[in-house]
Amino acid sequence: MGIQADRRTMPGMPEPERKLGDESGPSKPDLKKPALPNELLRRMKNVDPDQAKKYRQRSGE
Repeated sequence: MGIQADRRTMPGMPEPERKLGDESGPSKPDLKKPALPNELLRRMKNVDPDQAKKYRQRSGE
């Protein structure tokens, strides 16, 4: 005499339906590049090359 457990089966997830005429699949979003010159990008490129050296002197490392 043993224990018998019935395994319950769950219904699977239904596949998402495609729209009619949409056979191409996922596509790249239509985004524009930021217009140049961008003020933020210009400021980010202006980096002090000795900044790490100054930080080490200031912090005592």
